[in-house]
Amino acid sequence: MAIFGQGLGGIGNVLSVLLPFLFVLTIVVFIHELGHFLVARWCGIRVQVFSIGFGRELFGFTDRHGTRWKLAAIPLGGYVKFFGDENAASVPDAATINQMTEEERRVSFFFKPVPQRAAIVAAGPIANFILAIVIFAAVFTLYGKQATPARVETVQPASAAEPPGSSRAT
Repeated sequence: MAIFGQGLGGIGNVLSVLLPFLFVLTIVVFIHELGHFLVARWCGIRVQVFSIGFGRELFGFTDRHGTRWKLAAIPLGGYVKFFGDENAASVPDAATINQMTEEERRVSFFFKPVPQRAAIVAAGPIANFILAIVIFAAVFTLYGKQATPARVETVQPASAAEPPGSSRAT
């Protein structure tokens, strides 16, 4: 990161902190949203958008299932939009609900049973929890220090370690 600090003054210092922060945040957001996405797909819900960031789309692509994967301009979060979602709370309006066909209801988040919706909602934080376990395991595996603590199990009689006056003369 020293390259950002050379010749840029204060801007380089800000970039040397901001860029790594945004990189790590993007990874955490991606894993979080991937948790929601995978469980939703497993439950048979159609996912319309998988976005890292908010605002205007910078670039993206549409996969064979019709999901738009995109990276947006403001990289401070992300979202997964399920079929039938009309607002941020995943609640469609009454008109949309009444116009849905039976096939559309089968792939809509709103019409799934509560245990499936709960699993989808919980999958994001659980994915972050698993990510933390993996990161800590990797750090402690690669950079951990193995040590065997010095521990006295027994003291041999009549040895230098035996306290004075506790000799067992038999």
